[in-house]
Amino acid sequence: MSKTTKIENEDKLFKKALELGAKIAKMQGYQLSNQGTTQAMKAKAIYLFLVEVKQITPLPADKSDLKNIKKRLALWLHSALPEDDPLK
Repeated sequence: MSKTTKIENEDKLFKKALELGAKIAKMQGYQLSNQGTTQAMKAKAIYLFLVEVKQITPLPADKSDLKNIKKRLALWLHSALPEDDPLK
């Protein structure tokens, strides 16, 4: 998949990645608070957690904005899903 290709269902993949990332973090002993947390804050926290546990490669510092984090999380989940998954 090229870097400029639009992922089909990117928004749905991103939302599912947030859910799955939070579950994985909780299983690892990290507690991500949902109270008073914006989606952007949650996305950044899950992104940083996944980078820390080496599930995804970090973005360059100048590219770590919300848009790129959302895309990176969606790509992470897209690559982890089986081929017959409806989100793929």
